Amino acid sequence: MAIAIATTVGLMAVLGSHGSQAGAPTVVLTNPSADAVIAPGPFTLSVTFDQPMAEGSFSFVQKSSETFPNCAFPAVLSSDKRTFMVRCTAEPGRSYEIWFNSPPYMNFKGVNGTPAQPHQLLFRVKAR
Repeated sequence: MAIAIATTVGLMAVLGSHGSQAGAPTVVLTNPSADAVIAPGPFTLSVTFDQPMAEGSFSFVQKSSETFPNCAFPAVLSSDKRTFMVRCTAEPGRSYEIWFNSPPYMNFKGVNGTPAQPHQLLFRVKAR
């Protein structure tokens, strides 16, 4: 069962059975990067999209409580409206999985209201 940290105004939008929509925002950069190995302790989790995003609307989705870092929500949107950032803490020796949108949690949306394409981020933390 997936759990999301999500906020939005109105109803959640869900992609149809056909998958992504034309013009849907796409993740172009994450911190940490995919498959990175980071130091334990505080870090900034960020996701950057290829277009401006709606303010106050995001879905950092956890598939399991064991694979999701402890984060201090809400996320902050950058001035160019393309990057969401949140402070988190990484535990030594852990592996993390974060989804940016994952049905039915589709609250990362472009300024036009189109949900972003789902994107998975996997990374690990060094043992002490």
